[in-house]
Amino acid sequence: MERRDNNYYDVRAQDVKLEDITSSAHNAKILRMLRDDDLASTEEEEGALYIVDYTFDHGNTIFVKEGDDWGWLGYFVGRNKQIRGLHLYCLPEEEDEVDAFMESLCRNQFIERLDIRRCDIDISSLSPFIFIINSRNLRALELWNVDISLENASNLAMALSRRQHKNLTRFVLSRNNLSSEALAEITAALTGYSSLESFSVSGNVLIGRDGCVSLGAIIRVAALHLEQVFHDDDDLDDEGLQTLVAALTNATTLQLLALSSNRSITAAGLRALSHLFSSAAACPLETLFLEDMNIGDEGAEALVDGLRGNTTLKHLVLTPDSAGITSTGWTAFSRLLCDTSSINNTYSSNHTLEHIGDDYHYVSDPFGGPKLFRSGNYSGGYFPGIPPAVVQYLKINKENYAAKIKIGRCHPDIPVEVFFGYKLKFLPLLVSWFVGFGTRKCSNCQNSTTREFQRRELSAVYKFIRGMPMLAVDGQMRLKSSCGRKRKFDE
Repeated sequence: MERRDNNYYDVRAQDVKLEDITSSAHNAKILRMLRDDDLASTEEEEGALYIVDYTFDHGNTIFVKEGDDWGWLGYFVGRNKQIRGLHLYCLPEEEDEVDAFMESLCRNQFIERLDIRRCDIDISSLSPFIFIINSRNLRALELWNVDISLENASNLAMALSRRQHKNLTRFVLSRNNLSSEALAEITAALTGYSSLESFSVSGNVLIGRDGCVSLGAIIRVAALHLEQVFHDDDDLDDEGLQTLVAALTNATTLQLLALSSNRSITAAGLRALSHLFSSAAACPLETLFLEDMNIGDEGAEALVDGLRGNTTLKHLVLTPDSAGITSTGWTAFSRLLCDTSSINNTYSSNHTLEHIGDDYHYVSDPFGGPKLFRSGNYSGGYFPGIPPAVVQYLKINKENYAAKIKIGRCHPDIPVEVFFGYKLKFLPLLVSWFVGFGTRKCSNCQNSTTREFQRRELSAVYKFIRGMPMLAVDGQMRLKSSCGRKRKFDE
């Protein structure tokens, strides 16, 4: 391609026939929208543009074929003010075309998300990443299925280090054949990125335990605000997980941890997660991914032991059909959610966990990260593969007064004798507890009717008064004869 400067395009931009520089009427339409700053937004992402070399029906998509001019495409992308997310699923074959495209791209200071996938991109030099260095508003950088050798990782790290505006919030390195040395180079360049919220190294089976150490170094940087860590399908073992957990314990903003498809993790590794679950004040983890892993009954019991007393984890994502959990493991989960051996144990059960299984979906934010995790009833039914004895308590945990509902369901006769020491002062509290409960019935509990709880209220009050009849009568007689006299506190 002959070298053209920016002036070449400026002079011809309004008069060029778009049909002559594109391979289809559709591409000409997208180019016209770019030129006229009239880019349509999709439901998933505002101002998204996809550049692909295969059939891809997704909003504003340019399907590049022979006859499409990369120079003009780069020019119109570079000057457009509406693009927020640029998805490059192909690049020119010639190096000078790549350089020209990137040079034009650098003029765009409105792009917030750069997503490069399945590209045979040569990053042995810094030219493809000039945009990364110079972009002021780039918030999300994603590299998927892009081979990154140690040399390439060094140059990528140099680009990140030279970047003046260290405002990335999402960084994805997925399925890049990263080695532990390459990951160490890149993570060392991220220490100044204090706004980083989501970091993914999924699908890099070569990083091993040393990669966990590198990742841990990033997590330990006090300025970071990581909310999501994706370490799935990385051939992680128990030792690697223990190293990772040690770094995550003080991740004070972590909400999501993905460990799916790491099949070398056993119950011993899962037991290490208890350090995260028990440090809720330091690590407020809400969602844990363990899909496609043989957890087994020992792994289930390890998770249950860790989740006792936890008040943050809401979603435990696993694959019921292949998790290897039998009735023994599910019984442990049921007991975690509602220990019926006593009222105190029921009250101390886990009332936070509301989803177990693989029935879920995401709503994405503009930068491509999961904005909202939704569970249940997405694939046509609630909690497929999860025993009903567990499901009933997961549903109750979605209610505002889960502990009260469980006590009401599992303990029909409240033993009020333990409160006799408080005399009549406890009676109003007893009544108000039932009244409040009766007006806040569990929406998922078919048996929690108003009549049922009225019966339990009357039964409890009857047992209380029957246990101390003279005190009740004496209190009533004194009330009639007090004639305005102040009663003592213990009367």
